[in-house]
Amino acid sequence: MKIPFKHSLPFILLAFIFMGIGGLITWGYLKEWLPTHLELIALIALLLMVWMARRIYFIPKQVTFFLKSLMNKNYTMNYPPGRDPKLNEMYEGMNRITQLYRESLSDLEYKQLYYDRLLRIMTHELRNSITPVISLSSDMLKRPENYSPEDMHEGMEVIHDQCVSVKAFLDSYRQLAHLPAPVKEEVDVEKLFAQLQKLLAHPSLHFTWGNGMKVTADAGQLTLVLTNLIKNAREATEGQPDACIHIVASEADGSPYISVSDNGPGIPDEMVEEVFLPFYTTKQSGTGIGLCLSRQIMRLHGGNLKLNSHYGQGATFMVTL
Repeated sequence: MKIPFKHSLPFILLAFIFMGIGGLITWGYLKEWLPTHLELIALIALLLMVWMARRIYFIPKQVTFFLKSLMNKNYTMNYPPGRDPKLNEMYEGMNRITQLYRESLSDLEYKQLYYDRLLRIMTHELRNSITPVISLSSDMLKRPENYSPEDMHEGMEVIHDQCVSVKAFLDSYRQLAHLPAPVKEEVDVEKLFAQLQKLLAHPSLHFTWGNGMKVTADAGQLTLVLTNLIKNAREATEGQPDACIHIVASEADGSPYISVSDNGPGIPDEMVEEVFLPFYTTKQSGTGIGLCLSRQIMRLHGGNLKLNSHYGQGATFMVTL
């Protein structure tokens, strides 16, 4: 029940009287206590000032140490969490920057090894292709009398075939180095798999996908990647009476993927990363850019192409989107 103001006024006045009496009593005690404890108050204030000054000095010191470590390429440092939320926020930012620097350094080292190997391979292939051309053409120019019209024609055919081989090699490199940016769209997995089934019709192929599943990708480039992987799987299982290739489209942790698995001989552990290097091939007629090109395409999509294989137990290539 609400008490009218005119009836509650005596209670209010009585409350103020008690508050005043309590204040006077408190001031009396405080008046006696204050002079004797003034030194303690000053000491506490001094300690607070020292603590604040230490914190003000501590933060720039940590930042300076952090910057010097980055300049000296020391990416192993890690700042553990403490009790101060502001310092924790700063430490988390520093740790993220350190991680980014570490990943960037690793990426640069990988690219340097990649391009060094690419240059060695290109130099080797071009030298092997051009050397017989130079040798044969030089001999034909110096001693034309030793060559009959038929020999001259055969020599020109050899030179022509070698030039065609060099051009094919350079074209494959150009394809690898000048990939167009993917034009992404919504791709129906059922229709994609139906096209692959018609294109690569073979009894060993088994397709599995979720009903109504769609992925966002460049349809043409994704088809090229899956075609490369399925052809490799068919070659790996060629001649096996129980050859089986599974192409599965599904999701893991909300991210779509397509896997191509075969029950072939698998790939030795030491070759798992080698197969993605440009111009690396174990086939006599292969160019060695199929897997490298496929991985580059998927990375342009923001995904990746990975291999999981144990020698003698088949291989699985995983396309992540």
